[in-house]
Amino acid sequence: MNGKYNTYSGPFMGMYNVTQPDGLYRSQQKFSLYRWHIMDPIRFESDLRVTMQDLGWHRNGRYLSRRDDFMSVAYWYQTLPAERFPQLPSVDELEIS
Repeated sequence: MNGKYNTYSGPFMGMYNVTQPDGLYRSQQKFSLYRWHIMDPIRFESDLRVTMQDLGWHRNGRYLSRRDDFMSVAYWYQTLPAERFPQLPSVDELEIS
C-alpha cells in the first residue's frame, strides 16, 4: 500500500506499481497500469490510427497540457503469407538528438 492508492490485479486490468517521489526531483506519484482489451477488441481492416490526448485540470476551469509518459503496445493477428516487413532502424538512427 502506497499513499492512498493500492495496487490491484485482475484478469484484464490492474495497477501493479505505485511509486512515491524520491525527494530528489520535483516529481509526483507514478502509477503503472495495464488493460487488456480481450473482450472488446478494436477491429480494423487495413489501417489503424490511435491518438492519445493528455489534459489536466486547472483551478480556473481550463484544461492544460500535461507531460505524462504513456506507453502502449498493440498485437494483431494476420493471415499468412505476408509481405516482408521493412528492416528496423539501427540504434544510431533511433537516437534522439
